[in-house]
Amino acid sequence: MTTSASRPVPARPAVTPSARRAYAILTGLTVLFIFLQSITAGNLIEDGIPDSAKQTWTDIHGALAYPIMLFALLSAVVAVRSLAAASRVRAFAVILFVATVVQWLSGHAISGLGMDWITPYHVVLAFVIYGLAVWLSVQSARLRRDFA
Repeated sequence: MTTSASRPVPARPAVTPSARRAYAILTGLTVLFIFLQSITAGNLIEDGIPDSAKQTWTDIHGALAYPIMLFALLSAVVAVRSLAAASRVRAFAVILFVATVVQWLSGHAISGLGMDWITPYHVVLAFVIYGLAVWLSVQSARLRRDFA
C-alpha cells in the first residue's frame, strides 16, 4: 500500500498464534494466582483468629507473590517480544510486572519490618494490580479475536 507521496506504508505486524496463546496462558496464570492471593489477604486482617493461624496465612499470602511476579514477568517478556501490534498491551504488561514487584516489596515492609502504615497503600495497589491483570486478560481475548 502506498500513500499519495508514494511512500510505502508499513504493514501492521502480525501477532502469531503461538505468541497469542503463550500470552493468554501466562496472563491467565497471573490472574489465577492474584485471585488466590486475594483470598488469603482477608485472613490476615481477621480479628479473633490465633496468631499462629495469622502467621500461616501470612506465609501463604507471601508465597503466592512469587508465582504472580514470575508469570507477570513472563507475560511482559512475551508481550514485548511478540506483540508488536499491541503496543498498549505491551506497555501495561510491563507496568503490571513492575507493580507486582512494588507490591511484593511493600508486603515485605509490612510483614518483615513492621511498617504497618504501608498497609492501606498495599491494599490499594492490590486493587490496581487486580484490575490491570483482568484488563490484560480481556485484551488477550481481543488479540485472539482480532488476529485470528
